[in-house]
Amino acid sequence: MRLEVAPMMASQKQRGRLRVAFERRGGRTVLARKFASAPFGAVRAHYPDEFGMPEVQITNPSGGILGGDDLDVEVELAATSRATVLTQAANKAYRGEESVQRAEFRVEEDAVLEYLPHHLIPHPKSSYRQSNQFHLDPTATLITWDAYAAGRIARSERFSFDALHAETTILREGIPEAIDAFHITHDGEHFGGYSYLASAYIVAPRDLAPLAEILHEAFEAVPGVRASASSPGPGLCAVRILAGNVNGLYKLLNLTRESARSFLDMSPDPRPIS
Repeated sequence: MRLEVAPMMASQKQRGRLRVAFERRGGRTVLARKFASAPFGAVRAHYPDEFGMPEVQITNPSGGILGGDDLDVEVELAATSRATVLTQAANKAYRGEESVQRAEFRVEEDAVLEYLPHHLIPHPKSSYRQSNQFHLDPTATLITWDAYAAGRIARSERFSFDALHAETTILREGIPEAIDAFHITHDGEHFGGYSYLASAYIVAPRDLAPLAEILHEAFEAVPGVRASASSPGPGLCAVRILAGNVNGLYKLLNLTRESARSFLDMSPDPRPIS
């Protein structure tokens, strides 16, 4: 299968598109279709274990999101397919006019999606808007998170960006399960003195209240963070995290993923993300 890659335009602003579709064939899930245009890089599937669930890493060879970039991501999982979608590393939003990334996911009957991007680092004078929308079949399963730094922490650039807007919408048969959004600017202290903010969501066709209790208790044993887990509705577990450093952030995110996979009887011991 050949990957179509559109050429990069001379202008710094980029209108990038990424399309990925998964199907179940034989005993494993495969990449059925894929397309990428700059700044997105090549798309490949890796199989980290014997369970036939591929990992696909979204890459950005340009090193970050430039001011004015307009990016679209579409991911489809056909019935009974399973896939993990990651990003190469922490993303960076650079200074300039507003940049936008829209991501849309469709997860069909009995399919399982993990969407686990690294955190975003907004640079000084940047303006970034992101939306993630998940369309789930009633029998589908989702594990996802998103995370944000207060800026370039090592350079003491807390909230020196112009604006950061993020929205996550999860729907089952067009009915909202969760809608979560925030909009912050450079004014004030928005993370209560912590350096990282993250949210995670687990959605499955079963009662997830016991999972929320497991996570909430586990979080209390991790120092240097503030985190909670709850089950606001049937089949939904929501997590919120504030962390003082990136190690604490990924300790809790990986703990959330590992606990969810164990609770949902998925393949054990996933490779930690850092």
